[in-house]
Amino acid sequence: MRRLPLVVFLLILACLFYTAGAPVFTQTAGGNRGNPGRPPTRGPESGLLGGKGPTTKPGSHETSVKDERDRIAGKFPPPKEQSGSDEERRTAAGVAGTVYVDAIALEGQRQALTLTRDDFRVTIDGGPRRVVSVHYVFRGPQALVAGRSIKVGAGVLAHADEARTVVVVVDEASFPAGAEQTVRRQIEHLLEVVGPVDRVAVLTLPQPGPLKFAGTRSDLLGSVARIVGRRAATGNASASSLDGLVRLLPDLVKPEGPKSVIIFSAAPAPTTRRVSGTANVQTTRVSAILDAAAASRSVLHLVIGSQPRVDGAETTDLHSLARSSGGTVTRLTGEPRDLAPLAAALLGGYVLEVEGRATDRDGSTHALSVTTLVQGVRVLAPARWMPRVDPLPAPVIRVTP
Repeated sequence: MRRLPLVVFLLILACLFYTAGAPVFTQTAGGNRGNPGRPPTRGPESGLLGGKGPTTKPGSHETSVKDERDRIAGKFPPPKEQSGSDEERRTAAGVAGTVYVDAIALEGQRQALTLTRDDFRVTIDGGPRRVVSVHYVFRGPQALVAGRSIKVGAGVLAHADEARTVVVVVDEASFPAGAEQTVRRQIEHLLEVVGPVDRVAVLTLPQPGPLKFAGTRSDLLGSVARIVGRRAATGNASASSLDGLVRLLPDLVKPEGPKSVIIFSAAPAPTTRRVSGTANVQTTRVSAILDAAAASRSVLHLVIGSQPRVDGAETTDLHSLARSSGGTVTRLTGEPRDLAPLAAALLGGYVLEVEGRATDRDGSTHALSVTTLVQGVRVLAPARWMPRVDPLPAPVIRVTP
């Protein structure tokens, strides 16, 4: 039987994706709020919301037959790493005199896509920064299709990046031995978000071990099968889990691009109270994690597998880490909409080019605030920031009727 040419195969594949339905986002600009409506049940991350969504061809503009075979076989590519000197990367990325910050804008449980440059307010170390340009990066399996067909704000340049870096970290100290089956099912549900070219790893706390991205989906499921409960009757489980994050995040500095670190905890331990007259070691751990997240461009998302303790339920260290890094907090209740905010956050985000300062590149983290004046829209952005020179994905050539 004759083999179809690769171009014909990809055209057929693209048609299937369009008929499956593009992702649904909220379009918001100025006084036009749109209708948040219901979260999408199909789309780039529809598997995370209760079903398996369509996927597209790998994001490379030079897709080869080998890429297609690897994608169909479920093989994931290794992560790219930053190369060259800092100054060379700055010149290549065209960021001299400016720096980039990440932000996610949500309206209800969906992304607000049509914000413009004038809708954002950015301060670094308390000082206002002028927004020079705004980019929106669609991410995930349908990023290219979404970027070509979904409207973004006036003057905003759309990009597409189908290969995300996702690290799922399971806090084994948060559940006892014997509860593994329930936890494993929940983790497998989370992994439905993984696309064919995503870089994904599953690690555990409090001993994460070396960071190694899975080569195939079978590798991922094998990591899930090795999860065991380790919650002890005594001891500071929160401290040991935070120590694990302190060891893990520096390994994410070298791979380029943003990273999504999804922390799964069956029941986060309450924050350790400050003891008068002694150093707050726990606060030091949290601070070190936020610094490492800024240096690696990582956003921490917290997923709670069961009801947390009533005492301090919303003020645990893991809650604080998620919110301060620009991430989401999700509590699983068995409802299909539970994971909608997390799913929306993984679909893409804004990259704001702002005016730089000489002190930005002093090797330390800086206080960052990104807000919007648009009512009904909340912005998720890290509270600490460090400039990096990760190249933006290629711009999307929009399809016009």
